[in-house]
Amino acid sequence: MAKVKVRLYGVVRLKTGMSAFEAEAETLDGLKKQIPGVTPKEAKDLIVLVNGEKAGRRCQLKPGDEVVLMSPAGGG
Repeated sequence: MAKVKVRLYGVVRLKTGMSAFEAEAETLDGLKKQIPGVTPKEAKDLIVLVNGEKAGRRCQLKPGDEVVLMSPAGGG
């Protein structure tokens, strides 16, 4: 398991009431299950950056990685 820092932006930040938290996970799928107050369906749609690079859901996390989770833009 890798200990990572997670930063939240957009609606996901408002929903959780947090701007950041630390978690231990091996993959982004595992990390998304740990977001407080966010359902798996909501987590599936988040935009994810790992160390500033766009990452796929099966991305392997390493200790010290910084993960950014943000809600997709919406509106009309």
